[in-house]
Amino acid sequence: METLGPSPLLWLEFDKDGVIDPALTRKLAGLLNQPDMTDLVVMSHGWKNTKDDARTLYGTLWANACKILTPDKARRTTIAGVVWPAKAYGPDFDEQTLVTAGGGAQAADGTAAALKDLDDEAFNEVLADFEDLFGPDGAATAEKARVAAKTLDETTSLFLVRKGNEALGSPGADAELQADAEPIALATEDANSAKMLMEGLVPAPTFNLESSVGQAQGLGDVVSSLISGPRAAVARFLNQLTYYEMKNRAGIVGEALTKSVLSKLVLQRSIRLHLVGHSFGARLVSAAANRLAPVPKLEFFSLTLLQGAFSHNGFAKEIKPGLAGAFPEVVGKPTGPICVTHTHNDLACTLAYALASRLSRDISKSIGDANDAFGAMGANGPQHLKAGQAVADDTDTVFAPQAGKVNTFLADKYIVKTATSDAHNNVKNEDVGRLLAKIVG
Repeated sequence: METLGPSPLLWLEFDKDGVIDPALTRKLAGLLNQPDMTDLVVMSHGWKNTKDDARTLYGTLWANACKILTPDKARRTTIAGVVWPAKAYGPDFDEQTLVTAGGGAQAADGTAAALKDLDDEAFNEVLADFEDLFGPDGAATAEKARVAAKTLDETTSLFLVRKGNEALGSPGADAELQADAEPIALATEDANSAKMLMEGLVPAPTFNLESSVGQAQGLGDVVSSLISGPRAAVARFLNQLTYYEMKNRAGIVGEALTKSVLSKLVLQRSIRLHLVGHSFGARLVSAAANRLAPVPKLEFFSLTLLQGAFSHNGFAKEIKPGLAGAFPEVVGKPTGPICVTHTHNDLACTLAYALASRLSRDISKSIGDANDAFGAMGANGPQHLKAGQAVADDTDTVFAPQAGKVNTFLADKYIVKTATSDAHNNVKNEDVGRLLAKIVG
């Protein structure tokens, strides 16, 4: 039997369509039906895409939690480690080249640095990442992208825009995808419109930042990317397709976690269920929680979202009249706490996610913050909840999550950039481990 510290461990490996070996559900039930077993912790990554990377994330986080948990509690807790095909998610080339507008970057002679297109190495890296995520299905798109980057002609632009339309699928009530669906759909039948859409991604975006976001990132109130050109336009569109796919895939695998595993567990004793997700993995476990119906002897106790890369409106029953978040059935389901970490230290959630969510590059002053319609859970915590549903802990690392509430933890002090990790991925430290122990214990 494989273990994670003192706890039994089982890997739940899904493909991109949410398919999993049915035997794993029976194996999980067998572990949970061992004498004295009391808890099941399901962990999902979103940042790393190999089992070894997931093992490091889960193992380090759980080891830090076990420093607080009693040895008996850790021994009686089974860990289920989700593995799913997810792309590394972090700042893209626009965020990496942000400079203060007005002053701007300077060349060696003191003159303003000139805008430039993506170089060959950076562009090839975008194509490689795209093919890595989509596999053989992405090869044809990547090849067309190479051609489009040279000319941005009508034929190649139309091909890419139609791929975007396929990736979007039917956005339904998803406010984020709806914003992209209309312009892409309009451009799929007209080659000139497709070319114009692609050309709109050529210029370097300029961001008008709220002071809180700018200060957290060490930026000014107004910043701009230095990357501009046809290769940049194609790369931005491919990143958009990647965003659609990651968002869709996390939802599919999350629903499969509930449908194919959790709902099929045959248990002999009562077990408490804890769902834990990082980055797009937070979206995955939220999708699982949203679909989870009562299962005999399985008590859905807690949901923990560590720097969640999905909409901060995701739990809202009503964002505006007639429009709910993607997971409106989550709040109120766990018998224990829902816990959410958030901080503007996290560049991936605060800027990269907010930018990836808007094809139009309609950059408002509130980009990334709580007023941004495209803001992330890991940047701002949940928005548009009903009065009394959420409680905020913005002060320290004592951690006292309340059962039956959405507990938001401002993580400015402990989810930070370090010499070995950006803030988005610094979620397995001792402070976060202490939070998880308080939730599970």
